Amino acid sequence: MTVVENINRKVVRLPLRAQEEVLGLVEQIEARYSNAGVESVDDTAEHPLDLLLKISIDGPPDLAERHDYYAHGKLEDQPS
Repeated sequence: MTVVENINRKVVRLPLRAQEEVLGLVEQIEARYSNAGVESVDDTAEHPLDLLLKISIDGPPDLAERHDYYAHGKLEDQPS
């Protein structure tokens, strides 16, 4: 049985007032762990993938096709 299942099994047996107390404690623990090492949480911050989408580079038009050549310096097949 997981920790969550154990807690759920025990909490549902408690009176409503005790369940509310448990919820309050869980919210305090959540806040403590979600802010650990974080100065402030910025809800307006953009998602990292959205920021990557905005990056524009002047690169060769065949960058996707010849990725290995550009990224890893691999030699192209020489015609014989």
